[in-house]
Amino acid sequence: MREQEPKHHGTADVQFCLKVRLESEEEVRKVVLDEKEYGEWEWKEPREILEGNFHPALKYAVGCLLAGEALEELEECEKRGGGDEEVARLTREFLKRKREVKEIGERGGSGYKLVSKELGYETTVVTKF
Repeated sequence: MREQEPKHHGTADVQFCLKVRLESEEEVRKVVLDEKEYGEWEWKEPREILEGNFHPALKYAVGCLLAGEALEELEECEKRGGGDEEVARLTREFLKRKREVKEIGERGGSGYKLVSKELGYETTVVTKF
């Protein structure tokens, strides 16, 4: 709950996830992050985030991204008149990804550890969606 006045107003948390598709190594090389803002960074595949020790809000966003891509693929298949077998396969993939997102929300932050090397700090995070 909110510590600042007015305490009775609670809090509001918002998460925005923007997707940018980099199509070539040249585009990847153009990405420059400010060293003052980021202590370290690295490229990750979506599955690495879902299976790794990352904040549940990030896992949730990545899961939604993958489910959205699966839905787009299903919609494109239906639009171009794909066969029943392909539609069924893509539907199963979408439902699987949607289920993964639901499971992330249900687990919340259980099992996630925040580790700060710079501060010599480690704690378990509990998040509710």
